[in-house]
Amino acid sequence: MTGCTTEEKSVGYGITNPSDQSRSEVIKIDVSDQKLPLKGYGLKVGSKVIPGELIDINGDGTGGELYIFLNFEPNETLKGGLVPTEASPKKLTQAELSIKTGGEWEGRKYKGGTFENVDFLEVPEEHTDHSYFIRYEGPGWESDKAAYRFYLDWRNGVDYFGKLGDDPVLQGVGLDGFDSYHELGDWGMDLLKVGQTLGLGSIGRYVNDTLYRFRNVDSVSCEIKMNGSLKSAIETNYYNWKTGNVSTTLNSVMSIGAGSAVSAHQLTFTNPIPDFCTGLVINEGEESIDKKMGEYRVLASYGDFSLNQDQMGLAIIVKNSDVASVSEGAGSRVVKFTPKKEITYYLLAVWEQGKSAVKSKMEFESLLDQELVKLNEPITVTKQ
Repeated sequence: MTGCTTEEKSVGYGITNPSDQSRSEVIKIDVSDQKLPLKGYGLKVGSKVIPGELIDINGDGTGGELYIFLNFEPNETLKGGLVPTEASPKKLTQAELSIKTGGEWEGRKYKGGTFENVDFLEVPEEHTDHSYFIRYEGPGWESDKAAYRFYLDWRNGVDYFGKLGDDPVLQGVGLDGFDSYHELGDWGMDLLKVGQTLGLGSIGRYVNDTLYRFRNVDSVSCEIKMNGSLKSAIETNYYNWKTGNVSTTLNSVMSIGAGSAVSAHQLTFTNPIPDFCTGLVINEGEESIDKKMGEYRVLASYGDFSLNQDQMGLAIIVKNSDVASVSEGAGSRVVKFTPKKEITYYLLAVWEQGKSAVKSKMEFESLLDQELVKLNEPITVTKQ
């Protein structure tokens, strides 16, 4: 059944694309004041109901946020009412964390056991790089366009999995061998060599030509914050991270929405610290990009440097007002942030065979321009 009951009145919204470009985006509608039961809801636009995903953000059994995937023409306003529906959106995003259980630690290695997905992990003291404890070495998150992971150990490097199809794939990655994803499979492959660099938008502290990672923390926890059809997110806490005479507790939330290769990274510090950074690995033969549009700046690279020996593009997007400096070091282009309690930046990668396929630097720059427009001219939601 689709429609409104006598007890539930349709709440109307106007959702506007203020830009001159067509776009498809996951939109968040705040419905916390309506105390909606956790069931199916959608937006009725004309005679069509577009199913959404209702999320309980406060743990009180009612929906606080409704996510819905909408297509807009330039400068278009979609007007519709919120209605119950039995339809559900297709699952286009995923977040997961998979660890070994049933085995045992032998020093820094985990021997035996089988992988099991968990929603929360307090990272064991024994765990380090190549402990064979976490499947593909950390949590992963993906949309229909791209998949990412980061190493949940002292390295904390962000890596990119190129996808050949729309459906979620992470649930099968690394089950047939610890690093089998370095070879091209039916789903795609790991395309980026991170090593000791900042990879794709990794974080750390860059002081006197030295990149400091997360070797010295009291503890680290990681949680699947959201594993939705239209949006997924991973939350990580680094408790009392120390570098030199500086310490802070850092909260990190990585998220991704359907229809986009862009991942947002939201950071919150108990104590804002100097020299905190992100950046991009420098690859031999790359063509670099550095451009500003409105409030944002994109630093990117494009070239024939994927591990599949074909073309890919990497980018980070930062707010101009957040940038203290840009330099080169540790095999990376390093972006230092001005010390703040909260910072948000964005990362994305594309592959010539992937779902956000680009075949040239010009096409990649066009895609980056579109993403900059989205950030500078965000979709607006108005209750009517």
